Amino acid sequence: MAAILLTALLVQIPVILNADLGWLLTVNEKILDGRKLGIDLFESNPPLSVYMYMPGALLARMTGIAPEFIVIVLVIVEIAGALFVIDRTAAVARLGARERSFSTWSFAFLLAILPGAIFGQREHIAVIALTPFIAVTALRWRGLDPGRLAILAGVGAGLAMSIKPFFALVAALPIILGAVRQRSFRPLFPPEAWTAAAVVIGYGAAVAAFFPAYFSTYAPMVAEAYLPIRRELGSLLPVPIAVIGASLGFLRLLGPQNLRMGSNAIPWLAASVGGAASFLLQGKGWPYTALALCLFAIAGPLLQCCTKTLRAPIVIGGLVTVVAIGLYLSSPAPGFPPLQARVDAHVKHPRLLTITDHIGLGHPLVRQIDGIWVGSSCAQLLSAGAILRLNNSQPTEAERARLDGIINFERRQLLADLQGGRPNVILVDTSLLSSFPFDWLAWANSDPELQKELSRYREVEDVGRVRIFVDQSGS
Repeated sequence: MAAILLTALLVQIPVILNADLGWLLTVNEKILDGRKLGIDLFESNPPLSVYMYMPGALLARMTGIAPEFIVIVLVIVEIAGALFVIDRTAAVARLGARERSFSTWSFAFLLAILPGAIFGQREHIAVIALTPFIAVTALRWRGLDPGRLAILAGVGAGLAMSIKPFFALVAALPIILGAVRQRSFRPLFPPEAWTAAAVVIGYGAAVAAFFPAYFSTYAPMVAEAYLPIRRELGSLLPVPIAVIGASLGFLRLLGPQNLRMGSNAIPWLAASVGGAASFLLQGKGWPYTALALCLFAIAGPLLQCCTKTLRAPIVIGGLVTVVAIGLYLSSPAPGFPPLQARVDAHVKHPRLLTITDHIGLGHPLVRQIDGIWVGSSCAQLLSAGAILRLNNSQPTEAERARLDGIINFERRQLLADLQGGRPNVILVDTSLLSSFPFDWLAWANSDPELQKELSRYREVEDVGRVRIFVDQSGS
């Protein structure tokens, strides 16, 4: 197990800094500098998605170590904690040493190696926290008592659902299936489920008390403009069909009994179906949103291999399938051309701002060039959703007013960033949601105040879909 975790540490050092992590570390550094989330800084996800990276930013500031490295270490510590809870609850349930060891090695691989390029993202951290809960549910499915440590699994599940409420589907389906199987409501209310519910309720109360603007202002805009952005169902379905189909196929090859209702694999398969539902409901199609689907679909047949001697074709087929899933999870999203050298050629260590709906234009670029991010948000993502709805649907007058209000809100943010941050480099995108040509500069210039501020900047270069502007006023 330690070897797997050490391998993950060494592999992740050069690759962990992705767009989401770069932005969230930057936000936390701004908070440490005295700025306030929801007032000076805006993030479309609930506050826990931001503050979960605060330990990394804080330890980095205290020690001088790169925060990205500290995040890797903290995630590996979380994995070790999850493995401890899984092993100890299995020990209390009196599982054999061989089965416990195989389970620990399996989950060390699935949690530390399989995520690849999405290591350390919110979904990865949430799935790690959720896995002991599914493991405890699988023990109860077998009629075993996981003991008091199951409460810790409930805490993890509560945190996972607080990070992303869609994970409630992953946690709930195995429990519901257990209740159906026993024809009783009792399996719906184990101690860990009560604990998870208490954590979620407590978190909601904390957000309402300390971040009231999120519920009153930002969450409604997210629901209006961001959540409706989704791919067509037909383009999403092939992923869960392929992954769950492969899981069912391997379970069948391992023995027909593995597909029966009483099989030990069923809770894991149910969790995977919950992950598929989460993936489809989110509708974005980003690979990292399929992590729960993929991880639990692999866990189902993998854990049944403990006591079996497998034929070579099954082993080879399984390895190929796992590698294919890992490559899918790490597949890059539509991005931008290399910009680090281009920006450096014009301004060293710039005060940087972007006009785009894509987080990946400014992050992690601003950290890579040792610049200063002067924006209050990562991108104009809500405006993109509002523009798409205004152009591609027939909103009512009330909906149109709300969507126009969202666009105006982000224009006001951009104006404040220009006036207060005084960026000397602005990167302007020419694409809407990486799918349609769109003139973001014209969008900004349609506001007279923004046009006045942007008139100080001169375009110096086009790099693919990106236009680079520098401040010509010398300020």
